[in-house]
Amino acid sequence: MNADLQDMLRISRTVGASPRWVQGGGGNTSVKTDGRRTMYVKASGTALGDMVEGRGYRLVDVVRCAAIAEDEALAALDAAEREARVVDRLLDACLDDLHGRPSVETSLHAMLDRCVVHTHPSVVNGLLCARDGRAAIERMFADLVPPPLYIDYAGAGHSLACRLRDELHRYAAEHSRAPEVIFLENHGLVVSTTDADRALELTARVFDRVDRAATEAIAAAGLPPARPADPEVVDALVAEVTAAMRPFYARAFGGPALLRFSDAPVVRGFLRLPQAAELSEAPPLVPDQVVYCRERPLWIALPPDPGEARRVVAERLEETSSWSEHPLCILVDGLGLFCAAPTSRFLDAVCATMEAVLESLTIASRFGGPRGLSEEALAFLHDWEVERFRRQTASGERGGSDLAGRVVVVTGAGSGIGRGLSLFLARRGAHVVLADVDRGGAEETQRRAVAQEGAGTARPMDVDVTDEASVRALFRQIVCALGGVDVLINGAGLAPVHALVDFPLAQWRKTLDVNLTGYFLMAREAARRMIAQGTGGAIINVSSKTGLEASRNHSAYNATKSAEIHLARGWALELAEHGIRVNALCPGNVFAESKIWNEDYVKALAEKRGLRPEEVIPYYINLTALKQEVTWDDLGEAVSFLAGDRAARITGQTLVVDAGQVFVR
Repeated sequence: MNADLQDMLRISRTVGASPRWVQGGGGNTSVKTDGRRTMYVKASGTALGDMVEGRGYRLVDVVRCAAIAEDEALAALDAAEREARVVDRLLDACLDDLHGRPSVETSLHAMLDRCVVHTHPSVVNGLLCARDGRAAIERMFADLVPPPLYIDYAGAGHSLACRLRDELHRYAAEHSRAPEVIFLENHGLVVSTTDADRALELTARVFDRVDRAATEAIAAAGLPPARPADPEVVDALVAEVTAAMRPFYARAFGGPALLRFSDAPVVRGFLRLPQAAELSEAPPLVPDQVVYCRERPLWIALPPDPGEARRVVAERLEETSSWSEHPLCILVDGLGLFCAAPTSRFLDAVCATMEAVLESLTIASRFGGPRGLSEEALAFLHDWEVERFRRQTASGERGGSDLAGRVVVVTGAGSGIGRGLSLFLARRGAHVVLADVDRGGAEETQRRAVAQEGAGTARPMDVDVTDEASVRALFRQIVCALGGVDVLINGAGLAPVHALVDFPLAQWRKTLDVNLTGYFLMAREAARRMIAQGTGGAIINVSSKTGLEASRNHSAYNATKSAEIHLARGWALELAEHGIRVNALCPGNVFAESKIWNEDYVKALAEKRGLRPEEVIPYYINLTALKQEVTWDDLGEAVSFLAGDRAARITGQTLVVDAGQVFVR
């Protein structure tokens, strides 16, 4: 990797690491190489923080890219044809065989210095989107050498590049050099320098100076005191709001909906403004707000009675059914921000962008009030194919399996069967909650999930399934992060080995606590959430072949695994009216990374069977009719079937996956 590409990756990942600098796939970077004849430039719609060698950028010819802004013939074309030609010419200027389009602002980069960092900082945009923002910026940076260049809103794409071309000529005539700092009204910040370190340092310096000034202005104006909130009331309201949102957005997206609740400091600060409701109706401030958030957030004031919250939210959402596009962001007065999206990556972009917009609105309110984009600018952005492409790229793939896009909670996900199921389901596009008391194990499962191919996600969350408060806290966290739950897989378990006459009472009680009380507490809370959502769901109890055929020296395991099957049957009867299906899965012996099949357990079995330890696993495989080892993927296929639409008429049943060792009778 050459030094210029190293600079490109370093500045991109540094800038992309801060959601206050860029959000979603917004912002872009470039570094010129080969004597400035060629240039690495960010690929359109991709996230700066995700850039790695071979992905997230293109290598382009600088002269050919700059020439696009000099082509007067393009200005005579209508906007759609002009922008389509610009995209084609940018692709023609590519000199590599990587994927992705060059950033739509590549021509802008071609006219600037070796290293260019273009960001969308929320605090800077607070001034760039304020009526008195320009005057404040000019005062704030009067000492900057060379002086910054401020460009009134000039649209996006080719029109922005042409305006920059003209402004650079004017600036050079006045200052005999190029600017290092460029402020783009209702858009963002551009820093252009020879050195990568200076580009990053200057970007940070501009951000910090504006941040201090904005903080002082907000403090000077004062805010009403924060209203104390009862955490239990907040949790209940969040659950009610998401319960109303989930079915609405599932219909709107034509598939599972992901939701996120935020009461981040910027959200709380905005909601404390006396004019928050009025500000939320302001026209969109920046192009990214149009791309990722579908313009304005929907403002909802909840009634005094918390029990009415779900009805009020549902009614307000239904009022938007006639809109050309449903809002993806909801501001609930006194509570927080709720965001919706069909994919996890797009949800990240929606939330980060709206939080940035709220911070910008808060700042703009102290500098003459917000100045949003004009109707003409909005019409262009809505019709612009490039912005639709950016939105599509940022959304990513949902996946095509039964469980794609669904939220699946797996207990015991930090090892053994729970880990195997989690990895399988993430590959199939599910959003897997890795619920485990072993945080390190769950984080290792997440690391593997990230490293594999697949459209799903995996996130570790702490839980002690035997503790009622811990289970409730887990589901509160799930609701805030993902909006709800579609599937529960009860998999956490213990299997102590003792003869009846030697079985310690403490281990008996602990096994019943984990294997039965844990399944009960998780299923009870999951069922409550599923019923509230009104979108159905599935619960799968991971039992064992031992639940059907007892084995020696496993008193607690025999009892609990059999009981898990019967619990599933009873729950199936109770929950059917809510569209919630409950089934049991009985795996055979699964040896991969199993905590049950540990060294001590294998030694105990060897002694019981009169075998050497290395003979134990082959012995148990040979007990099956198929003489085949049962793998994680075998169980994953079974769970995917039971939890998915192909099993829509199956509930209260037991599926055995053991290569033919025991049978349901």
